[in-house]
Amino acid sequence: MQQNADAVVRLDKMDVIVEAKDRMIVNQKRVVTVLNKEGNKHVNAYAFYEKKDKVSHLEAVIYNAQGEEVKKIKKRDFLDQSAIGGGTLYADSRVLVLQYTPTQYPYTVEFSKEYSTPNTAFVPNWPFLEDYRLSTESSQFSFRVECGIPFRTKEDNLDEYQIKKSKTTNGVVYIANNLNAMEEEPLSPSFQDFAPHVKIALNEFHLEGVDGRGATWQELGKWMSDELLEGKDDLDEGTVQYVQNLVRGVNDPLEKIKIVYHYVQENTRYISVQLGIGGWMPINASTVNRVKYGDCKGLVNYTMALLRAAGVESYYTVVHAGNKIRDMDRDFPSMQGNHVILNVPLENNEVWLECTSQIAPVNHLGTFTDNRNVLKIKPEGGELVRTNVNPDEDNYQLTKAYFEIADETNIIGKVKIVSRGTQYDQKYWITKNTRSKEEEFYKTYWNYVQNLNLGTVTYGNDIDNIEFSEDIEFSANNYLSSAGDKLLLIPNVSNRNLNVPVRVRNRKRALVVKRGFLDEDEFTIRLPKGYMLETGILPIKVESKYGSYSVFIETLEPGTIRYKRRLLVKSGKYPKEEYSQYRDFRKKVARYDNMKVVLIKKEL
Repeated sequence: MQQNADAVVRLDKMDVIVEAKDRMIVNQKRVVTVLNKEGNKHVNAYAFYEKKDKVSHLEAVIYNAQGEEVKKIKKRDFLDQSAIGGGTLYADSRVLVLQYTPTQYPYTVEFSKEYSTPNTAFVPNWPFLEDYRLSTESSQFSFRVECGIPFRTKEDNLDEYQIKKSKTTNGVVYIANNLNAMEEEPLSPSFQDFAPHVKIALNEFHLEGVDGRGATWQELGKWMSDELLEGKDDLDEGTVQYVQNLVRGVNDPLEKIKIVYHYVQENTRYISVQLGIGGWMPINASTVNRVKYGDCKGLVNYTMALLRAAGVESYYTVVHAGNKIRDMDRDFPSMQGNHVILNVPLENNEVWLECTSQIAPVNHLGTFTDNRNVLKIKPEGGELVRTNVNPDEDNYQLTKAYFEIADETNIIGKVKIVSRGTQYDQKYWITKNTRSKEEEFYKTYWNYVQNLNLGTVTYGNDIDNIEFSEDIEFSANNYLSSAGDKLLLIPNVSNRNLNVPVRVRNRKRALVVKRGFLDEDEFTIRLPKGYMLETGILPIKVESKYGSYSVFIETLEPGTIRYKRRLLVKSGKYPKEEYSQYRDFRKKVARYDNMKVVLIKKEL
């Protein structure tokens, strides 16, 4: 069980009993042997709790490599802290966390907890394998309903692991043994897409004093509309009149959206509020209007109310946010998601608004919420829809530059970069950088250019076309190298893609390129006085199912050359057997991007 593992779960056993719609009891015993420093993160000895929850038992016992007890930690010795990160003004969610610093490896933690909660909207899901480099000797999960409420289960990826399942009259039990640790592979599907786990949800539930139903997405959305959003869009007449004056004479709904969204960005700020059901219910629009701040729920609800005042209908939308794409599970309606955005349906397209950002343009979600199933909340019920996805070619970057080589080895230049799509998403926020952060950013971006000195930098952010531009001046000493009386120049000064995925032997999972992109580059280079090309780069073209690459150099006039490059990387999912072919494609790109040309002195 230790092969490829940083830790081994000796036992993970959880019993969940639903005694009533508003009472659930959870017991867990977890024994983990940590083999090295990297395994510390797999101890997972903690207990989340809300204001109305009761943690009746919490204990951890530490054993050394010989199985001798080293320390016993009671509930009072666990660190009690907020469960919400920075930027939270108010929060009821808290967590009790084990504090233990190991002095040697391996060591073992035996952890146990029991808690009760009135909130049955969130039945614990059960992962039989939790993460990479973590094996499991014994995993046991039981769920029982003692009050007759119907429940649903969804089992993902269990077959190949021979996980045993037994049903009872009012529950279900799962047992898994000897699950080996998995190594992470580059460009793999998300872990939850292939790891074995079980989801459970009640058709009727309780959430912080409010009863709910949700056997279908439509029913769940209807409950959220009626119980969480109804009456939250209140605005005083003065504010309604102010918004109507802002859009007076504007007939285009998209222009109205831009005016209202800009007003929200200019007049509010994001700060988390997590009190009671406030983890799911937005604060009133009138409150946000008065205090000028809100969390994602409050700001979305506020923007929705302002748009309604402007005559534009929009919809509160729940999403699993994060740079790793994660869908709301279409086949398993339940309380899912960790963020809220706003959907505005127009006649020919749907517009999306990220209401927590003071700088994001209209209809730009970026990699945080793009290309995934989300739950749109309408008065008649919930509807699963998909957020925008850019075609690969629309994730675009154009780099144009002029360089001069001085003193035979030093280079000075002016670079203009224009970015769109997900490449816009990687750049538009840098306008907030300090000068030191700016230098750090570009020295990292051009980390292959040694001795880089950053000059003037200016930005342009075209929010209407969602296009970001950078104008950068820089110099670098000793950029060229010499070989006898010749000089060696790498003409790709400003956009080398040297990222080659590592070699993987006996790959086990599919190859996934989640987002493609297109780069086009054109660099004009003034050679050192008295030098010319001895060898250039012949036109190079690489075509594959994973993308395409081309590069060539031409002489514009004596002493001046132009370098042109185009790289398209396609998104897609490919069989695991094609990983080496994809890697070969990226190796060629890296090799050609790093290619040198030879300069010789002209004969007089």
